[in-house]
Amino acid sequence: MWLCKLLPLALFLKVANSNGISYEAQISSFSNEIENWVISGEESEIFKNFIHDFAIPTSLQRDSWRSFTGERSTGVCTICRSVLKAFLKLRREGMPEDTLRSKGIRFCTAMNIQTERVCVGAITLHLPTILYIVDAKPNLTETTICGVLLESQSCPLTDDEYNWTITIDNDPPTPVQPEDSDDIINIVHITDIHYDPNYEPYGNSDCGEPTCCRRGQNDTNVSGKLAGHWGDYNSCDSPWHTVVDVLDHIKATHENISYVYFTGDIIDHGVWETSVEANMKSLNKSYHQIYETFRNIPVYPILGNHESHPVNQFPPTSVTASEINIQWLYNMMADLWINEGWLPESTRSTILKGGYYTFSPKKGFRIIALNNNVCYCDNWWLWYQPKDPEGQLQWLADTLLQAEKNGELVHILAHIPVSSNECQSTWKREYLKIVDRYAHIIRAQFNGHTHNDELQLYYSSSNNTRINNVAWTGGSATAFSKLNPNYKVYAIDSNNYLVKDFENWIYNLTLANENADQHPKWYMSYSFRKEYNISDLSYDSLNTWFTRLTNDENLLSSYYRHFFKLAEPSLRKECDSKCMKTYTCRIIACLEPKSHCN
Repeated sequence: MWLCKLLPLALFLKVANSNGISYEAQISSFSNEIENWVISGEESEIFKNFIHDFAIPTSLQRDSWRSFTGERSTGVCTICRSVLKAFLKLRREGMPEDTLRSKGIRFCTAMNIQTERVCVGAITLHLPTILYIVDAKPNLTETTICGVLLESQSCPLTDDEYNWTITIDNDPPTPVQPEDSDDIINIVHITDIHYDPNYEPYGNSDCGEPTCCRRGQNDTNVSGKLAGHWGDYNSCDSPWHTVVDVLDHIKATHENISYVYFTGDIIDHGVWETSVEANMKSLNKSYHQIYETFRNIPVYPILGNHESHPVNQFPPTSVTASEINIQWLYNMMADLWINEGWLPESTRSTILKGGYYTFSPKKGFRIIALNNNVCYCDNWWLWYQPKDPEGQLQWLADTLLQAEKNGELVHILAHIPVSSNECQSTWKREYLKIVDRYAHIIRAQFNGHTHNDELQLYYSSSNNTRINNVAWTGGSATAFSKLNPNYKVYAIDSNNYLVKDFENWIYNLTLANENADQHPKWYMSYSFRKEYNISDLSYDSLNTWFTRLTNDENLLSSYYRHFFKLAEPSLRKECDSKCMKTYTCRIIACLEPKSHCN
């Protein structure tokens, strides 16, 4: 285990510190060895030992380093700071892009971060962005970069630039208490399609790269695992016929759909070989199919982190360099979303500015659609512009204040659940403050990104035992990874816009692939109220449900199974009640959730 390989490091650091050699000195030592290797090409014994001790096990390549704790966290921070300290010094001493690229590829491969092909593609795509930021910010340090990337006890983010706030109205909330109604509207929630134009049924589903089941990967098929016709439980995205099937099934099965919420991620996980042209083609094809399927049903879409090129990168609109700006994406989305008749022309200005918008489809009801991919820890532009990128959070606070004055109730759409540890902590903190202030008019939030079936409960800042908001995560239409495809249908009170219940719809991917000549057999896996035996989805009921969840093993087991959408490959791993309970911590939307998870 990699953890075992890191234990000598922890011991070494303790011994070094006891001898007066600081942790910072060790970072400098490792960094110097990397620098000498880049310049001379010679591998010292210290350098060889570093590579040997810290090469990433293949089993951890897809894990989020940000989630590591203890020795793993220390080891990752050591790698991050040592590498970036050397990189920054070499660049600032004039090392050209080509040299940094070639050495970066060799280091990426030697450290087993990914295969050589993936290292070549990813570094080639991302290096221009990183160099632009590094060259533009001569005061940027490896401590800040690794603090943004990891934000851990081992790698804290202490840079004052990240200690910013926005202006939030501090007047007492204006009471809004619309009565419950027996009338409902149905809202369909689709998310994370991840259409892969290179998907190859019966191709290689175990390829050793971030995404498999793609044309050109069969020469590495040593396991004999073949991609399914309708998708695959391994790290594979959706073939086109699967995308069409989910849309057609929704339209044929559900009557009286009022709105469709699409919370992002059309582009596949082939992140080492994306291009503007390919992304535009997939986006145009997918949105055209969504329009053709639903026609007169309004669709309210947002951007996923995979829509940009390179993946995750959302630079400020002030960055105009053609190789790295993404104005093409904002221009395209504004045209598509408005020309399909989903949004009015008044939304264009903010879409062009940052991919977000607001719109009132009905008097007294407002939708706010965010591009919160800017807070994603893998968005390198957080190093460049730490404070409220494009002023989006300030815009959100101002928009909610106006909605309050107008007596409007609000749904918020955002791709990344802000409660996750993948959102930069300052952005997350300010967002939580906004929700806390306007919780009385925010009737629900809808997210994507995680691919799991889950929810986030927001607790009041003045009473940490009282829920004041809920965010529902939609799951994913893709099976990536070890999941069954799904979508959700929410029953919404037509008077107060609260979620009264939802149905989750899935199909068993194994059975679908065994009957490849037939359409998958979709079915309702559960309704939230019936599955968990609660009378309603009021905040008091959800608080009671959460308390039961942490104490009732049968209820916990049910939540755990639905979290993975009843997918057998995920459920076959051993996970006792203590293990399952860790998943309840993801439910709490606050900066320090552990107090609710004891």
